[in-house]
This record gives sequence, structure tokens and C-alpha cells, in this order.
Amino acid sequence: MLILGNTAKLYCLNWLAERIEASREFSILDLGCGTGLPFKALLERYPHVRYVGLEPSRKDAEIARRTLPGATIVNALAYDAHARLHEEFDSVVSFSAFEHVYRRERYLRSAKDCLKPSGHLLINYDSGHFVRIKAGVPTRANSLRHYLLARLGQEHRYEAFVSEAVFRNLASKVGLTICAANSFNTWLKSIYRFVPDAHKEAFMHRWLELELWLNEIGTPYTDAQAAWWLTRNFILRHDMPGDRRAGALIRR
Repeated sequence: MLILGNTAKLYCLNWLAERIEASREFSILDLGCGTGLPFKALLERYPHVRYVGLEPSRKDAEIARRTLPGATIVNALAYDAHARLHEEFDSVVSFSAFEHVYRRERYLRSAKDCLKPSGHLLINYDSGHFVRIKAGVPTRANSLRHYLLARLGQEHRYEAFVSEAVFRNLASKVGLTICAANSFNTWLKSIYRFVPDAHKEAFMHRWLELELWLNEIGTPYTDAQAAWWLTRNFILRHDMPGDRRAGALIRR
């Protein structure tokens, strides 16, 4: 099991693992890598993978260097990743970071610029907690304060709900095609912590299987349903001229 406690990240890591096993070489750029913990098991299983993480927090970047000793960790924002790294990757990933990004179009454009022509962007962001927890007046006041600070260049505490329509429009605008759109982390996420340790992996298998089935049968997602689907997940690729299969689904 590559990760526990989060089906959106497990889905993405499984997707990456399948492609790593089918490739002699593979490279990953992680935008907003945090402490690097989600990729610890994957990189231990596939030590030949080139992994580069960008993390704006100096403290988290230092932890990531210790967590992923064979990786390259850069303490920087993701907005100018290609200009900084001068490299293209098989996959660019962004886990639970986009809701904290202020300049979202620039962020997606930067991610696309770092992709190889055949590469994919895997992105998931949390929306449900904005609906369930953060509806109070004090929280709205803090959100406004963080928005104003972000406009002044202090983005480290920024967070805002990601609208489905806005994300899709931004992806199209920067030239990314949506290959797969799924919703994960239902209320079963709350139950996970009560599962005995000896059964957590079995629980994860059943949890992911159920949520994949719900996606496969066409269970709809709207902004109003974010309280029930805590995490939205997309797989995107370059929007190549003459190849606009936006509805194509990438399977596990």
C-alpha cells in the first residue's frame, strides 16, 4: 500500500506506479511537495525514479530532504518552475495544494510548461472542508484577510474554495485537456481513523474500490456536493492540435 488514509492520493500513486513499471525511466515533479511523505513508499519501491519537489516552506523543504534522501527538493514557489529547473517531466503532480494557490492560472501554466509532450498533470485539491468546517463568520474574516495579504505578495496562508467551472475554464485556457475527473474521500475518510491498524490496508482497498465504482457509474459532482466528496481529482495532458479527446478516460 503506497499511502493510507486518503483515496485521492492513493489513486494517483497507483496510477503513477503502473506507468513507472511500464517505463525504463520516469520523472516526477511535485508542486507543493510539503514534507514529501506521500511519495516515501513510492520512491522506496522505485528508487530509479527521478523526483523533484518544489516547496515554498523552508521548514517543510528541510523535512522533505530528510524524508526523501534520494530526491531533489527545491525551496521555492511553483509559479516559475520551468525557468528555475530547465527540465520537463513525465508527470507533474499537485496534491492538496491548489486550494492554497492565489495565482491559479499562472500555477497551471507553470505545471504545463514542465510537462513532456506526452506527460500528464495529476492534481487534486480539497474542497469539502470549506463547506463543512469553514462557513463561520470568523473564518470568512480570516479568508478576506488572507486574500488581501496574498494581493500584497504574502501568499503563505491563502486558501479559497475551488469552483468546478473555474478550474475547468482555467485548464482549457492554459491548454490542458482533462482526461479523467474523479471525486474521492467521502465520509469513509472520517471512519478510517477508527479502523484497527491490522485492518487499515484492507479498509483502504475497499474504500478506494467503492469510490472508483461511484465515479465509474457516473455519480455527478457539483460545487454543492463538495461537503460529501472532500477531494476533487483530475488527470490532464497537453491539449495537442488535432487531438482533442477531452472526454477520454484514463483507467487505473
